[in-house]
Amino acid sequence: MASSDTHLAWDPKTLNHTERPSGFGCLWRHTITDNGGWSSHPCNHMSNCYEVSLNERSALYNKDHQAIARRMKLVQEDFALSSKAKKRIWKRFPVSDNSKRKLTLSDFFDKGRQSLYWLRRGPEGWHIGVKHLDPVPNQTLKKGNRPQFQPRQNQLQGGYGAFYPYEHNYHHLIPVGAVEEWVIGKGESGSPARSDQVVKLILISRWNIHNEKNMVLLPQQEFEALIVGLPAHCPWGVPAHAAYQSSLQGRLRKLRSKIDRAIRQKKHPKDLKADIIEELDSLSNALLSQVENMRAGVQLGPVNV
Repeated sequence: MASSDTHLAWDPKTLNHTERPSGFGCLWRHTITDNGGWSSHPCNHMSNCYEVSLNERSALYNKDHQAIARRMKLVQEDFALSSKAKKRIWKRFPVSDNSKRKLTLSDFFDKGRQSLYWLRRGPEGWHIGVKHLDPVPNQTLKKGNRPQFQPRQNQLQGGYGAFYPYEHNYHHLIPVGAVEEWVIGKGESGSPARSDQVVKLILISRWNIHNEKNMVLLPQQEFEALIVGLPAHCPWGVPAHAAYQSSLQGRLRKLRSKIDRAIRQKKHPKDLKADIIEELDSLSNALLSQVENMRAGVQLGPVNV
């Protein structure tokens, strides 16, 4: 169900998104119709994350990254990779993960050079929302400058892509996979049995896993993350953050147990809505605080919640 394009249809009161996208919960990734409502769809996690990063969290992203890179001695005078930067990328390149990765060490040097090419334009070179800088990516179907980090919708609409101005990702603080495994349940080792009743209660609460409180914009690679001052999402071409996700097991299983207990006690769904929302929003807020304070320039690590 995690990868399905549809939601569970219980009854007209909890039918999700197909006809009326607003006002209902969501626990899964699914296709969003490429139309005029794309950017405002409540399940558009990229757009939600872009907006909250641009506004409430802009201080996280709009620093003088040129000055920071110089102070760290990661760039030469012309913003080429310094010998120190190359050495760090070389030392951090995880040889043990070669079997999972298609990219080479040389590819990661190139990624760093490309990011610095955009940073070379000025102190705002990596700022979120900026669209007055020159040059910009050469994409012939896109006319006019697009705000940096704006999500790409298609070849014509939205931003230039997740590589610009440095490779980045819109990360779910409470990951979809973690909710599926420890709240919804998969019935596998270490995971509770799947409960459609639990799913229904969370949907009725109207908590949406893609809401802006549950999202954070992170650099994808460690080199840029070091300069930005945040952890990297899934660096080195390995699409996983297992240590981070596993550290949520205890907290999410407690939530599942709490909902199971309420079901046994035959509590009315309306009486559970506020508790479910408060529990999940509180967890998102705690995770954001811990992510912001993690060691910069290394992969997202385990949390203590």
